[in-house]
Amino acid sequence: MAPDGVAFWIDYDYDRENASDGISRYGAYVRQSSMFADSWDGTWDDPQVRQARFAVAAWATATTPVMSPGFVRRHPRLISAAVQVNTWDATLAGSVQLVTPWPHALASSRDWQRDGRWLDWPTETLGGVRWREPDEHELTGHAYLMASAWLVFPLHAPADLPPAPSGPDDSVEAAAQEAVATLVRAMNAVVMPVIHTLERS
Repeated sequence: MAPDGVAFWIDYDYDRENASDGISRYGAYVRQSSMFADSWDGTWDDPQVRQARFAVAAWATATTPVMSPGFVRRHPRLISAAVQVNTWDATLAGSVQLVTPWPHALASSRDWQRDGRWLDWPTETLGGVRWREPDEHELTGHAYLMASAWLVFPLHAPADLPPAPSGPDDSVEAAAQEAVATLVRAMNAVVMPVIHTLERS
């Protein structure tokens, strides 16, 4: 279940308790990943580009589908969440898709439904509400209109985003964890007000 007031959080307890090395499950994924290589293999000379690409690799490794469940967990309203490099200026951008209510024009009229009855996102309530796609059995009897919003926004590089390590040594795991923690704070600052607004409506 999501802690109150956050869209993203790091599940340190699960990470430690389920680590194959007894230290960090995420750390093991970082050691095995090839996504970090272009941060130090000479592909990019510019330190800002290397920092941004390292941060993107750290986030991608920490989230589904690479890790399931992820090192970074997300609010049940969130369908997807990515961090990307903006190649225009080597800054970071967030991309988040989240469940929303039906648009007012559709919610206030049944005319568009014709003779059928359209349903909203199916939910499960075990451990709190969780939105999901309909399964094949549900699709045999119902039509679904599952509204969502796609947020795309700049993530101005926070001052505490670590530089990319200079090589694949022991500092990579610590730097990746630091980058992920910094990105969680930056993503929360943008996404959580949207979730608050949706849940008050």
